[in-house]
Amino acid sequence: MEEKPVNFSTTLSANTKMLLERFCKNRGIKMNHFVEAAILESLEDQLDVEVANQRDGEKLVDWKKT
Repeated sequence: MEEKPVNFSTTLSANTKMLLERFCKNRGIKMNHFVEAAILESLEDQLDVEVANQRDGEKLVDWKKT
């Protein structure tokens, strides 16, 4: 089941908006799709870092000995 789209608003510098528009136009990408994918990728990266930090210092398993 597809999620219902909702509006999201943010403020960018004029230069960033221009670069985003140019980037997406040159690649035939819709800006909203690009921005959503970038946000999801950043969230995933940040969550991966949090998990890695939580596991830092855990005892490692030596698979060669098992």
